[in-house]
Amino acid sequence: MQHETIWKKGEWVKGRTVNGELMHGFVVDYNHEDGTVKINVVACDRESTVGKVIETLSYLIKPFPVSPLGGQELRSMTDLALITSDRDWFMDLTEQLSDRTGKTTGDDQEQDSSWYWSAQR
Repeated sequence: MQHETIWKKGEWVKGRTVNGELMHGFVVDYNHEDGTVKINVVACDRESTVGKVIETLSYLIKPFPVSPLGGQELRSMTDLALITSDRDWFMDLTEQLSDRTGKTTGDDQEQDSSWYWSAQR
């Protein structure tokens, strides 16, 4: 059975190697004809595999679950975007933080607003 998902380079995935070890990492390359995916492994049951690029069958992997970021995580990621001079990422994170600030109420909103607008005080 062919897996119809086209994996994108840099996409985080989790699954099994062809030898059955649990692993997760990010996609380096995808071969649609063979149904294989090359993954740079960042964690694996077999420690010698960590840091290497492996090739596995696409049906053995799935996208790594992404949990929604909280206010503090968004602020930390925004700082990281500034440090790395990634303008697009910074703008995206700032927009997410702004949307989150608009949806919160009470003390949480005051805390978010004070951080976001602290330079104007």
